[in-house]
Amino acid sequence: MQFHLVLPGLGWAIGPTAALPPLPALAALLGHARHRWQPSSAPETWLAARFGLETGRLPYAGLRRAGEATPPTADAHWLCVDPVHLHFAREHLLLADASMLAIGRDEADALIKGLNETFADIGRFEAPTPERWYVALPDEPQPFFHPIADVNGRPVQLFMPEGNDIARWARLTNEIEVWLYNHPVNAAREAAGQRSINGVWLWGAGPRELPLQAPARQVQADAPFTRGLARAAGAVLAPADRFRPHAEGGFAHVDSLHLPALRQDTSAWRAGLEALERDWFAPLLAALKAKQISRLVISAPGDKHSLQIEVEAAGLWKFWRKPRPLAELLATAPQVQAQNP
Repeated sequence: MQFHLVLPGLGWAIGPTAALPPLPALAALLGHARHRWQPSSAPETWLAARFGLETGRLPYAGLRRAGEATPPTADAHWLCVDPVHLHFAREHLLLADASMLAIGRDEADALIKGLNETFADIGRFEAPTPERWYVALPDEPQPFFHPIADVNGRPVQLFMPEGNDIARWARLTNEIEVWLYNHPVNAAREAAGQRSINGVWLWGAGPRELPLQAPARQVQADAPFTRGLARAAGAVLAPADRFRPHAEGGFAHVDSLHLPALRQDTSAWRAGLEALERDWFAPLLAALKAKQISRLVISAPGDKHSLQIEVEAAGLWKFWRKPRPLAELLATAPQVQAQNP
């Protein structure tokens, strides 16, 4: 029985001198592991491929909406309309996503209500959480919209929509920005010294009803996109709070390291590692030793490179293999080698 643990952000090469917390179970696993550094891959693209979905036009919005706690009530084409803060830094217009805005539930409700009243001819706007907004549309939008993760903190002009019917969606974006600028919610936020919600980022359009196949019978995930993939593939869903054995193997996506790695937040990244050691690495090592699982695969897709780690239960008897600290493994990452010849 195989267990596959997906940890975007684990391969963040912070350098060999960075102090890491003691991770004895992970070190023991790495001491018996084979590893490969692979080309970069966005976590969403990588995850979709594990479910058999390999397409240049990933229906991210529809899958993410399907994975929310409240299921969608409309059979529609979905587009993410995520709230953002736009600001200039020198000559560039930059975007800060909703994770940096602390949007309240009451604020999101007021803004969604206003969007539905003002832009009813476009579609039905929804906000299952204050940070994730959607619009249900009768038809699939034609442009290619860049994912918000690619744009966050980077010049917006490099990520404009591409393809057909661009003018319509650019006009909608501009109209929503003007409407947001004049909304009382933003006046109150500015008076309180908070960043305004002065824009939205449209993205995630794609075809519906694509065939999916789950990589395991049980899928553990908290991220809505992965939950949406699992639901569409008919997998058994479980939370990604800790290792949960399953008789038919398992697949888990834990994203607690992803955002800290993107933001280069070493404190949050280290805290995430400590939680993983307690809730995942130690129980997985015990399961391998007890032959409850025969093979463990740890994958860490990332925007600079991806890391693949494999541990066989049959090889754990090799007592002469010494534990390998995570920092030692990360020091072999391609860009670390380039920086430290």
